[in-house]
Amino acid sequence: MGSLPDLTERSRPPSARPAARTVSDPHRHRTVVPQIPVSTIYKKEWPWRKTKTPIKLPPVAINRRRDSVASSLGAASVRRLIARQPQKIPKPIITRFTLLCVASGLSSTALLPFTAFAGAEAGAMPLAIMHCIAAIASPFSPLILQKTGTRMVLNLSYGLISLLLSVHTVDAPLTILLILYAVCGLMLSPMELALAASATSFSQAAGDECRRKTVLRRALRALRASQDLGLVVGSLMLGGALLIWPENLLLQSDAIHNYTTPSWPPSEDDLVEEDYEERTCGASGCPDIQALVGTALSVQGRRVLVGVWAFLAFTASILAIYGAASTPSPPPDARSVLKDARGLLGIPMGLFIGLQQGFIYTSYIKWYGVCVGGWSEAWRALCGAGALQALAAATLSMAAARGRRGALAAGGAAAHASLLLALLRWRAARTDLALPTVAASAWGACAALWDVLQGGISVGGPGWRGPWSLTLSARHAGLALACAARQVLCVRTQLAVLAMALFTALAAHAMLELRLRRELRHRS
Repeated sequence: MGSLPDLTERSRPPSARPAARTVSDPHRHRTVVPQIPVSTIYKKEWPWRKTKTPIKLPPVAINRRRDSVASSLGAASVRRLIARQPQKIPKPIITRFTLLCVASGLSSTALLPFTAFAGAEAGAMPLAIMHCIAAIASPFSPLILQKTGTRMVLNLSYGLISLLLSVHTVDAPLTILLILYAVCGLMLSPMELALAASATSFSQAAGDECRRKTVLRRALRALRASQDLGLVVGSLMLGGALLIWPENLLLQSDAIHNYTTPSWPPSEDDLVEEDYEERTCGASGCPDIQALVGTALSVQGRRVLVGVWAFLAFTASILAIYGAASTPSPPPDARSVLKDARGLLGIPMGLFIGLQQGFIYTSYIKWYGVCVGGWSEAWRALCGAGALQALAAATLSMAAARGRRGALAAGGAAAHASLLLALLRWRAARTDLALPTVAASAWGACAALWDVLQGGISVGGPGWRGPWSLTLSARHAGLALACAARQVLCVRTQLAVLAMALFTALAAHAMLELRLRRELRHRS
């Protein structure tokens, strides 16, 4: 008989490791060790050890369907975003802004050539008074625009310009003319601010922020082009009037006491044509010298031409009723204008823009146009300045939008400084009649560059109306100083003042650019 099994061994709890129990069990010859595959031993994946890989549950059909529906909806939304066209501006808004650009062009057709025509003659001081009043009223332009609205400001401004030109067709007293000049100056700055505000309102209908900036640049470009083309059309009208109502200018020797001739009247040898022109025209021109030889406009021609300009300004006031928005302007920003870098650092550039614009309309037309070849030469200079200014403003605005502002400012500084030096050294004569037109065209291109650079920084963004009103005040102050200098300073002194103003404006503009870039980096 065999031995009985050990009951104590059977009463032991089963071990969790059967392999270890086979080693210590005295009855191990009765234990059946399962066969372990060679591949399992090689991979060291023992069947009695707990696997570390998570148990995969069978997928649920409902979740799979829900995920597929969600992914299909997301893909469809992405496809819709890619295929979606940018938001289009409503057609009534485009039509209204187009009428506003036409009105601005008609007003420039009347005002800018008249400013040059009056500034080159004896009417520079009334223009100085007008722009001085505009400079004083400019800081209050946002408040005026808020109270009255864009439509009322533009309609009243164009109407006052038409009234001022109409009074010049009759023999009005000087007191009435000075009052009208002052009232027109009171509305010049609100008019310019209303045009910029109309451009920003037009860009608000473009959609997202990037699209608004693009539309704002195009709207400002359209307004500048309309004003420059208005100058070209007004100059062409002046040239046509000179062909219909010509009048030959004779040499006026009222105060030519500063000549170095031994006696008066001088002999024929002393009045050599080139030497005489070198003494009187160009950089040597002074207010106490009168030397006008060439073709001028007769009295009848002046009245007819100014009457046509007045009618164009009146047409602009009618178009402003339909083109300008009827809603009042939003209130100005509550922040302090003096704390905005665009206002304080933009004043030197605004002053220089006003000085150079006033110089080209008054002293340049006088001493480099009328003095050289009469008004037949002056209107060509005006037309060339307006044409190249329109072309340069369109191209430089696109270049500035691509981030090349520093290169444009450096190139413009070099070009304008070279032009000032050329005007200082050039001896104007009737033998080189093309040079006044070429120099005026180059001057117009430089003026367009400074206008584009400053307008791109100041117009638009949060709280732009306050700083832009300070910039407009500086521009009108420069225009007033240039018109007054036409009566009291020689051309050589005016060119030196322009050179110093250019250096100061470039330094302030560079500081403004660096500060704006620093603020942009801080925000990002």
